[in-house]
Formats: sequence, structure tokens, C-alpha cells
Amino acid sequence: MLKFLLPSLLLFSLSVCAQTKLIVMDGFMEDQPMENVTVLSDDNVELGKTNKNGVFIIPAIHNTVKLVYDGYKDKKIFAYGKDITIMLQPMMVELSSAEITNDDSEARRIIKQVIQNKKKNSIENLKTYQYKSYSKFLVTANKDSLPYIMDPRNEEDSSYNDIRKLLDESHLMLGERAMDHKFSNKLGSKNVVKATRISGTKIPVYEFVAMQPISHNFDDEKIDFFFKQFTNPISQSGLQEYRYRIVEEEILEGQSIIVVAFFPQKRVDNKQQIKGHLWIDKNTKAVAKFYAENLSDKSIAELEMDWTRVNDYWFPHQQRYRMDGGNISYPSVKDSVTTDGTVVLDTIKKKEKVWLHLTTSFKDVETPKEFEPKEFRGYTNEIDMKTMDDWDGTLESYRDNSLTNQEKNTYVKIDSIGEKYNMDRNIRLLRIISSGGKYSIGKFDWDLTKLVNYNDYEGFRLGLGGNTNYKLSEDFSLNGYVAYGFRDEKFKFGGGADFFVNKPYSGKLFTKYAQDVEASGRNPIILQNNYLKFLNGNLNNVYNDFFYSYKKATIGYEQDIFQNVTFQFTANYNEQNPEFNYEYQNKFDGEKYISFDTQLALRWAPKDQNVRTPYGKVTIKSGLPVFYLTASKGWNVFNADYTPTKLDFTYLDNFRTYFGETNLQVRTGAVFGDTPIMNLFEGMGNAKRGDQIFKHFGLAGFNNFETMLPGEFYSDKYFSFQIGHKFAGFKFMKREVFPEFIYRGLIGDMKDVTDHRLTNFQTPDKYYQEAGVEFNQLIYGIFGVGTYYRFGAYGHDTFDQNFFLKLTLKLTLF
Repeated sequence: MLKFLLPSLLLFSLSVCAQTKLIVMDGFMEDQPMENVTVLSDDNVELGKTNKNGVFIIPAIHNTVKLVYDGYKDKKIFAYGKDITIMLQPMMVELSSAEITNDDSEARRIIKQVIQNKKKNSIENLKTYQYKSYSKFLVTANKDSLPYIMDPRNEEDSSYNDIRKLLDESHLMLGERAMDHKFSNKLGSKNVVKATRISGTKIPVYEFVAMQPISHNFDDEKIDFFFKQFTNPISQSGLQEYRYRIVEEEILEGQSIIVVAFFPQKRVDNKQQIKGHLWIDKNTKAVAKFYAENLSDKSIAELEMDWTRVNDYWFPHQQRYRMDGGNISYPSVKDSVTTDGTVVLDTIKKKEKVWLHLTTSFKDVETPKEFEPKEFRGYTNEIDMKTMDDWDGTLESYRDNSLTNQEKNTYVKIDSIGEKYNMDRNIRLLRIISSGGKYSIGKFDWDLTKLVNYNDYEGFRLGLGGNTNYKLSEDFSLNGYVAYGFRDEKFKFGGGADFFVNKPYSGKLFTKYAQDVEASGRNPIILQNNYLKFLNGNLNNVYNDFFYSYKKATIGYEQDIFQNVTFQFTANYNEQNPEFNYEYQNKFDGEKYISFDTQLALRWAPKDQNVRTPYGKVTIKSGLPVFYLTASKGWNVFNADYTPTKLDFTYLDNFRTYFGETNLQVRTGAVFGDTPIMNLFEGMGNAKRGDQIFKHFGLAGFNNFETMLPGEFYSDKYFSFQIGHKFAGFKFMKREVFPEFIYRGLIGDMKDVTDHRLTNFQTPDKYYQEAGVEFNQLIYGIFGVGTYYRFGAYGHDTFDQNFFLKLTLKLTLF
């Protein structure tokens, strides 16, 4: 028996060893494995296809095989039982009289022509036009691949069956939107949301209805791919990132079209990249069709867009987007046979993909079109409140086809689930984010940022405040607040009124009065949103006890101009009293300082896109840079003690490169004329007092100098900057952590330092600097740790005095 067994084992070993591992790579993109390459035997029988890594195992019985892939030359190879790596070469394409090979120079020349002809091919050359769009957002799964669990054993199984039953009659989610789009080369652009509907809620979600999650044109360096940005293949940046290949010629709407494939020159780990095809008009070099898919092993995303001919221009026609939206897991049984022949049944988890579909059609194009100037007043994006009330009728008039029974049932089923789980309340909670911390109850909006505050002067500060909303009146709003500090044991209060005028631009006349306290020399950035004011007022003053009390009356006007520029003009009467030992010039400790000034504040955010809602302006798209400028002039009226002129400028920006992400903040300012120290520029120190590391362990601020004591430095002219840079991250407790390296610098000066008495401070005329590193959002996605070191001209003698260890708090929502 043994003499027969040994040869058999030998033959088996030889057959295993004789198997050939084949790896197929793209001959045009050398570092790209080719998936789904067909492997044929000598007699053209399909043996299988390569996997996502380009790998196929050739059985030992085949000595020769042929590789076939559409658009590439067939390749015959010999298998010798060793690993083989093969480069498949793209077919040659005859384009006019030119023969194009795997060199991408001809395809790259065509892409350059597309870029050069963008302006000539722009539909804005039509001068005036109007069209409609209808978008449908659908989340669903293939119910036929999801069996019922016949004997549910736990709550998870029962929940799965509920989802499976739901899919018999409806989808998981449905949303629709109808819009009008207008363009005039003299008046600008206007996008008007006519109606919207989202299953699960009856509340219009104004914050999202005007968003454009996917690019409709390809004029910019980046294209939006469902809220993610990718390098545009028809841009100067695209020429650096992609390689191109001419695939074929075809005819679209009677026009000769060149099909060009694009794909990244190099795959980069942890970077989202796309590949796809461009259909380019051979005559005009305009884009007529676009297809792209992401290069991710974990998820699927595909975008396809068609254009159609309108007055000799390619006009948007239809857009289709599909994305892997996760999985539905369900238990299944798998049988396996043990060595003794016993059949064992194992319970395993199977998954079925959930798909997100977004389709948009563009129709009813009118060009040329007569417009009235009033149609373009206000923001580029607008919501038609009248048609929003009749959403059902409006949507029906915009739909390409009537809703299917399953889609109609989606509204019914998901709406009932939304009522059961009180989705409308959850949306109101979400609205706290977009409204700057406001929570609406009836005709009143409560300001949640007023509830709890802390600083070293007041201790814990509890308060209550808010304002009336549009349900009381669309023309005015009353506001007020009251607060109490437990350490200074004093009440503070304030109130005012806003009168809404020039509503398309969020214009308002306002008046207010307050008796409160404020940190000395801390100049709040006027026109920052409510959240940033809250963070600046709390995190930046935790260890600060240099405050002054004030009584202040203000009247002013505010509105937006040029879509993303906001200005505010105010007149202010102010009585200030330092709550620390201080004398200035001929004023003695405890005396009040009176001033009257007019102030102009500007905010310019070039990337902001706003929309007006019933409860105020909402920013639907934002980004850096952002610029702030405040200028004030004191006047010798109302017994004013001093009449200074003051300028304060802030610049915020963010840069992304191959080396990481860089955040930049620059602040500078100057005071001309006499004024007490409360109105100068304090150094923004946030260090806790203590000579040893763990004695001054504390909470990091919000763009503060973490090694500087509050009140340690003052200037009447200053320049400060902060640079933070994030490099590649690493895993910590299943969370990706990106270390941020920070450097901060401050230089300033002050004339007549001796005029300020009884308080100790320095001027940073020798350049103050610190550096640190932060590991943010390690715990619960909020808390982290930071280390900071003070050095240079103002460094202390010991390491413990210069080194600070702090807890960081970063809220991504803000």
C-alpha cells in the first residue's frame, strides 16, 4: 500500500508546486493592479478572473493561458509553476491620422485644450438663461438578498426582521428637492429652492435644502463628490495628479466625441482618489459626459453626469450618484465537516450593502431670458417660503416621473417611524448647531451658551437668556439675559431689540444695553458666530481674574453685502470700572472711565454661501480664509475721558499639502491716543499659576498662549501669529490621531508705560514665543492632551516654569 501512496503524494506535491501565481498590472499605470481580467485556456474556455489585487492562480494542468481585457491588447503567457507579473498594454487608438500608444502625451494635449477652452465653452456665454432641477435622494437595500430570521432569538434579530419587513413595502429613506436656477451676465446667479421633502419629518430642514453636495460644473481645481473634494481631472492640478489615455471615439447627439480615461499617477495611502472617463467634444473641446469612481477597497462611490446640446453649448442634463452607505448584518448558518466526518453548523454574520442614490435632472431650459433686477436681490441661494408650504403640489410639477408605490410608502412608513421616535424634536436639537446655540420653544429661542460659564473672577456663572423668534414677529425680535457670578457675588443683565430691514441681505437695526463684566484687554472678534464667542469667552478666561465691570448702551446697523461680506456700524456709550488695582494718568483707583465711540466691523469669508431662513441667516457652505477688521474712533461727547482711535485685524486660514494640514492665525492691532489698559491689547495668556508642572496642569484655551499668565503682557501696538501643523496620524484606541505641532509668537510695544499704575505687567518688545504639540480628541472624540514650552527672551530659569501639560478640548462641530 505504501509503495502506491508515496508516488501519489509525490504527484500531488508536484501538482501543487506547479500552480502558477499570476499578477496582472496595468502597463499604462505600472503600480495599478488590474481586476476582472479574463483568463482563458488554450481552447478559449474561461478559467476565471483576476481579483482586486490583480492575482489569479493558474491550475497546473494549463501550460499556456490568454489574458483578455476590454481596451487592452490580448496577452498569451506560458506558465512554469513560478510567480509571474504581467503588464497588459492598452490598445493603440487611431485618432484622425495620429496613432496613440501608451504614451499619454496626446491625451494630455487634449485635456490641456479642454482647460484652455473652458471660458469659451462656458454656458455663461449664453448671457441669460433659466432652468429647473429636480433631485431625488434614496437610501435602500436589495430585499431579495435579505432573508427573514424565522426564529428570532434576541432584540437584534427582531430589529433586523423589522427592517426586512419595511423593505417589502418601502425604502429606508427618501428625499426630494425642486429648484429654479437663473443666470444673467449682468445681474449674477440665483438658485431658488421651491420645495423639499424628507421622509421621517414634517419640519423643513432649511440648513440642508440649498446645499449642492455634488459639483454641477468642472471649472474649479476641486470637484465635490458628495461633500468630499477631489482633484478635478480637467484642471492644472489634475494635470499634476492624473495620467490620461485615449480609449475610443464615438458619436453623442451628432457630435464626434473622444473618450479619455484618467487615473492617479500614483496611489497614495489614506488619500481618497478617483479614476474614470471623460467624453470630450472633438470639435469644441467641451466636456459632454463624465464618469468617476473612487479607488477605495472599503467603500464604493460612483458619479455619472451627462450634458446635452443647447444653442451649440453643452448644458447639464442629468446627474447620477451611487454610494455604499454601510451594511445590514444578519445571522446565517454555515456547515463544515470535521476530520472525523461530523457536520458542524456554525452561525456566521452575513452582510448586505445599503445603497445611497442621488439623481438630479436639469430641464426646461430657457435662453435667452428676460429678468428683473429684483429677482437677484439677496443671497445667491434662496428659499421660496410660499411654495415650500405647498411642497406636495410643487414637487409633483417638477418630478420626471410620478413616485412609485414603494416610494410613496416610504413617506408613509418612515414618517410614522419619525413620529414614534420624535424625529422633529431631534431636528430641533440639531438646529442648535446652525443657529449658534439657540433652542426654539414656541415663540422664544433660548440661548444655551448663556447657561454656564466659568472664569477666575466670577467663578461659576449661571445665566438665562434668549430672544423672540419669527413666530412672534417677522419684523422685530426682543432679546435679554440675566446672569450671576458665584465668586464676585454680582448679578449681570442686558437686553435689546432688533428691527429687521433689507431682509434679502439680513439687514437689521438694533439697540441694546448691558451691565456686565469683561476680561481686561481681551478684544473679542466682532461678527464671530455665537459658538466661537462662547469658546473665546470661556476656554480663554478659565484662569483669568483681570476683569472690569461696565455699563454700555449701543445702537447700530448690520447687514451682508457682496454675498459673503458682513458689516456692522455702531455707536457706543461706555462706563468702565476696573475690578483690579489700577490707576491711569490723573484717575485714581476705583474711579470709572467714560467713553463714547463709533465702530465699524467687517467680516469677509470668500468661501461662505448663505441662505436666509425664517429664523435667520444660515451658512450652508463655509471655509477658510476668513478676515476680520474692526476700527473705532472715540469722540469728545457725553463727558468722555479719552478719544482714542483703535484698529484690530484678524486673518484665519488653512492649507492642505502632501506634507499635512497647516492652520494659520494672524492678529495685529494698534491704539492711537490715550486710553486705559482695559482697552489695550492683552497678550492672551492662559497659564495657570504654579511653579511645578502638575501644580499648573490645567485646561488649554482656544488659540491662547498656554505658557503666558493672564495679564502678564500688554501692548498698544502688537503683532501675533500661530501656526499649527498636522502630520500623518496613527491609531490610538481604535481612533486615528493626528499630532498637531504648534508655534506661537507675539511682539508688541507701548508708549507711556508709566501712565499705568498699581498693576504689574510687561510689554512683549523682545518677542515672546512658545511651541508645543497637541494630541486632540483622544477620548470621546473631544478630550486630548497638549504639551507646551516657553523659550527665548521671556523664558524662565527652570524647566518646570517653562513646561506646561494641559488637557485639550476640541469640539469638531464648532
